Amino acid sequence: MWTLYAATYTAASFTDTLIEKYYAAAASTATFLATTAVNVPLGIWKDIRYAQLFSHNSTVDTRKPITASPKLPISSPITATVPVPSPRCMPRSVAGVFLARDAIALFGSFTMAPRLATAIPDSLISNIHAKAAVSQLTVPILTQLVATPVHLLGLDLYQRQEKGVTLSNRVASIGPGLGGATFARCLRILPAFGFGVLANQELRSLFHNAVRTA
Repeated sequence: MWTLYAATYTAASFTDTLIEKYYAAAASTATFLATTAVNVPLGIWKDIRYAQLFSHNSTVDTRKPITASPKLPISSPITATVPVPSPRCMPRSVAGVFLARDAIALFGSFTMAPRLATAIPDSLISNIHAKAAVSQLTVPILTQLVATPVHLLGLDLYQRQEKGVTLSNRVASIGPGLGGATFARCLRILPAFGFGVLANQELRSLFHNAVRTA
């Protein structure tokens, strides 16, 4: 998780610095493309690893005798079955769904949020920094209303790779947990791409000013 967000913000800051210097008009688009190129493969790798760690569909029967204490005689050895997640291959459909999910979140966080900040009327908020803060704390959360169903669909595609599962069946299976998952992902993305983006921008400005005055 740390690697994912550290690499994403490094790519965003590096791209912003270069593009603002040479071609400022394309800054938001370039940042979106750069963060997507870094975040998506790392995000997919993270999700697959989590799915492998927490999947309970596949079990391995490990029947090992439990060693008895010398003072407690046992007539027959005791065996146990321990569920062990088994790694799976990642279908292209799963990778495509996760790509769409991450693209939605990144586009909203790094492209739409700055653009919508300028659209906030002065009658509501007049301060430029306040507009940016409100937009950055709101837009990433709204993206999860779309990204969460896509995320759950990707997990279902990974968990149930057998043939014959219809799309309607998958939609029905993710429906009961959609509300809770959406709420959780909205809370999760707020520090990740809400406060995180604002902090990253302030740190960039601080460091740039320190370099200019040095």
